[in-house]
Amino acid sequence: MKKYFLFFILLSISCISKAQLTAEQSQIKKTFFDFLKFYQHNEKNFYSFKLYKGTGKENEPPYHIQWKEVDRYCAWLKTNVPYVCDEYIKNERSDFKYYDSSFKADPEDEIPMGFDYDRWAGGQEEVSYMIKWYTSSKNKYEVMMNGDTATLRIGSKLSEGDTEKDWNWNEAPFKKEKGKWKMAGNVHPVGL
Repeated sequence: MKKYFLFFILLSISCISKAQLTAEQSQIKKTFFDFLKFYQHNEKNFYSFKLYKGTGKENEPPYHIQWKEVDRYCAWLKTNVPYVCDEYIKNERSDFKYYDSSFKADPEDEIPMGFDYDRWAGGQEEVSYMIKWYTSSKNKYEVMMNGDTATLRIGSKLSEGDTEKDWNWNEAPFKKEKGKWKMAGNVHPVGL
């Protein structure tokens, strides 16, 4: 009986340790949480950049990206947001190029693609709600690392009876820059 009890204890410890993040993985998760808090406290600054403009009356379509404003925004990110790396800024510029091409492809679109949701917190709710969503103790956190890149995956139940295959998953890319893990892109739903 003692052997079975000892085996059960060792098995339990093994399962628990596999479910926990390593110190480096925990740092990536913490960086994401810190970014969300920083964003919440500086939300007005993030939204102060007029990154797109409508050329129709009253700023209506067709839209276009304002590249000088994008340059100001990227300089602000580099100087003021310690949680993002150069790859993040590069990816932001790439996203703006995509949005601009989408504006040109559909000039009558009423909603400016890429700006119809909170780009930084990845939702259509207030940032305080998104912080609660991403930091819930009921979530599952996975960090997949490959050299100097990593992906933080956040799994959330949509309904109480959901199994893990029914969960909502979001990802945030990371890159190690000058020895520190920093965000390389905004959080987004898996599959988008």
